[in-house]
Amino acid sequence: MRFQISVFRILATAGGLSLTAVASWAQLPQPNAARPATGAPLPAVTTPATTPATTGQQPGAARGTTSPAQLPGQPTATPTFGQPGTPLTSPGGAASSPAATSTTSAPGMGAGRLVAPAGALTAPGASAAGAPTIGAGGGNGLNRYPIELGVPTGAAATAIPTDTLRVTLDQAQARFMQANFQLLAQHFNIDVANAAIRQALLRDNPNLQMEVNAYNPNTNTFFPLNKQTDPTNPTGGTFLAQIQQLIDISGRRSKLVQLSRTGVAVQQAAFEDLLRQARFQLVQSFYNVAAERRKLGFTEQERVQLGRLLAAFRERLRLGVVASYEVTRLELEQQSLERDRSDLLNQLTQDQATLRVLLAAPGSVFVSPEGVEFLPDAPAVVPELAYLETQAFALRPDLRAATQQTVYTQQNLAVQHSLAIPKLLVGADYASQGSTYSHYFGLQSAIDLPIANRNQGNIQAAKIGIQQSGFALNAVHLQVEQDVASAYEQLQRAITLRRSITPDYLARTANVSRDAVADYNRRLIDLVSFIDKFRAYKEAQLGLIDISSRLLQSEQQVNFATNAKVF
Repeated sequence: MRFQISVFRILATAGGLSLTAVASWAQLPQPNAARPATGAPLPAVTTPATTPATTGQQPGAARGTTSPAQLPGQPTATPTFGQPGTPLTSPGGAASSPAATSTTSAPGMGAGRLVAPAGALTAPGASAAGAPTIGAGGGNGLNRYPIELGVPTGAAATAIPTDTLRVTLDQAQARFMQANFQLLAQHFNIDVANAAIRQALLRDNPNLQMEVNAYNPNTNTFFPLNKQTDPTNPTGGTFLAQIQQLIDISGRRSKLVQLSRTGVAVQQAAFEDLLRQARFQLVQSFYNVAAERRKLGFTEQERVQLGRLLAAFRERLRLGVVASYEVTRLELEQQSLERDRSDLLNQLTQDQATLRVLLAAPGSVFVSPEGVEFLPDAPAVVPELAYLETQAFALRPDLRAATQQTVYTQQNLAVQHSLAIPKLLVGADYASQGSTYSHYFGLQSAIDLPIANRNQGNIQAAKIGIQQSGFALNAVHLQVEQDVASAYEQLQRAITLRRSITPDYLARTANVSRDAVADYNRRLIDLVSFIDKFRAYKEAQLGLIDISSRLLQSEQQVNFATNAKVF
């Protein structure tokens, strides 16, 4: 007797059988079985006929046996979403597809691997292994921000851009030191300050004056340069020569040299502080990109798997075995995932731009962080707060710059006092036929009389500058102390949060999604409970990524606050 597949589905559903099992049975070769006349596609919830690839599974294990919960970051095989008793993939896990899959280690994803289910990365309008195309429209962002998901054999793969810059944190810092334009520009301030020292070492140049007679009224000649022979009847020209030199009698030159050297120390400390801040910004952006790519990879997996479940329930709605509200509620959850994915892409764009600026990379380059652990262990030993404060007071360049600025203002006051003392002018002159004697030799000296202008205004400003720098130094000292205390508290909270993540917690959270899908397919829980468990699993996995990033960031915050390699 010939039956259509749709008839089997309706009868099986009415009889309480699993739609997945019926769909799988209906696809088996049957004698004299005719294809459905409607040509409707089969639901995308068929059980993949692949050998389980879960690590540690014994050969010959029974089909459908659930594997032990995998820790995040371990490779795991996950059957198609919607099959009873199958878990959602955890971050770094793999998702098996009906076709053979190829796994590619994603940059910055730790030890885990992400494998795209069938149809996850198909071209617009196409589908893989009979699965509906999820998010296949343009503008999905996968080309710009590659997650390196594995692609099933025969499926259209999304090409990884060839201009991807894969760097570890140490490599990024080395490149940053060599190619950052802001650091290179700031370093020239030190060269300018060194040039000021050289200028302060220079002495005043001597002054030379020469004079000749332009007209002789006795002979009515211009520029009479002939030699004078008759003293009583002068017919020759007059020649005058004078040389002068300013002499510093207040020690101003040595004071200017000291002031310029202090200026070099201030600029050097300012450059080191800029380097400290830029390096911390680099580390923050590096870890942010790593965390955001992990979140994006997990969200992509959830997006694809929820899309498959939604496609299956749309087919059930067409057959009239589920309520339309269930499909609508799943569509709302899918839209929520799309918004989360869009927000992650926007944040990733900003952090990528920051990384490219710091690494002096072109705008078309995608920076891929490498070597970041998924869930690093908390540090076993944390230095005491007093030790960290001592390190910060000794090594912070902004505190050293403020201290040198105070010395600079004190030295500037001494320079302004020296400017109140005028310089002494000494010189010698010679006159030929220009004085009482035919050949006149004279010595001269001159000095300004400090009666009205004694540099009072600049001296007063220098005194005010000393008071100002003192308050600024106290403010920086207090800021350093607060930075260290704040970084220490954040590290303690991050360590406490990390230590609260136990292997038992990881195992239990890994089973939440698997149990939710299985129970929902068997109608043991309602839609509200399923959505609640689905969200709980998503929040748990994203929370693990946040905890990891928070621990790494807090360690770098301590290094930034102390300017020391504490971690």
